Amino acid sequence: MCLAVPMRIAAIDGSAAVIEADGLIQRTNLMLVPDARVGDFVLVHAGFAIAVLDEADAAERLDLFGEISGLADTPDDDDDPPSSAQAPDHDPSI
Repeated sequence: MCLAVPMRIAAIDGSAAVIEADGLIQRTNLMLVPDARVGDFVLVHAGFAIAVLDEADAAERLDLFGEISGLADTPDDDDDPPSSAQAPDHDPSI
């Protein structure tokens, strides 16, 4: 699975940028989005900004990441994985 994260450009130096989101500060390559400017949100994957986002789209994506993160923090009543006898559609030959 691939994941791209929206981050705001804080500074640009040539084709490199300092980006930030939620207190995380990183560097990224702007080679694929040469029209990106300081203050823009970019979608970042594997060290490259791959698209410029408008602020509403970036906010929506960041909200979704927050919801997903909240789901991961929810305590589970049963932390043990199901045994093969409990797992649905278990095929022992796989």
